[in-house]
Amino acid sequence: MQTHARGRWQQRGMSVWQTLIVLVVAGIGLTIIVAIGPLFIKNFSVQSTIKSLQTEPELASKSILEMRQVIERKFDVNQIDMVQAVCRDKEKSCLKIEKTKTSVRIDGNYEARVHVMGNVDAIVMFNDNFVEIPIPGASD
Repeated sequence: MQTHARGRWQQRGMSVWQTLIVLVVAGIGLTIIVAIGPLFIKNFSVQSTIKSLQTEPELASKSILEMRQVIERKFDVNQIDMVQAVCRDKEKSCLKIEKTKTSVRIDGNYEARVHVMGNVDAIVMFNDNFVEIPIPGASD
């Protein structure tokens, strides 16, 4: 029967330092997820609100100011303050509404900033909040 030296063949786990490094990395990752996660949840609400505008073709017959008021009312009902807060902080509104002869384009893309820890902030850009509503009876 062969015997092996204890040091070379003995199975070992992680050392205290390796465990500490794994816990620190997991803690940082969890902190980032907790900080950024709500931004994605709110963006889902923003996206569904903007996409729901496609089911309202009568919106295209309104003026841009009236459309903006309707959209902001929908944001208020759905408790979406993210886009409105970002829009109010800038000179130009981030909610862009363009009206052409055949359609209305509503662009609600925005970026959100959130504090992560210490002097570290995260900026998340949401570029999927766009809808185009055809104007009923308009021809190309």
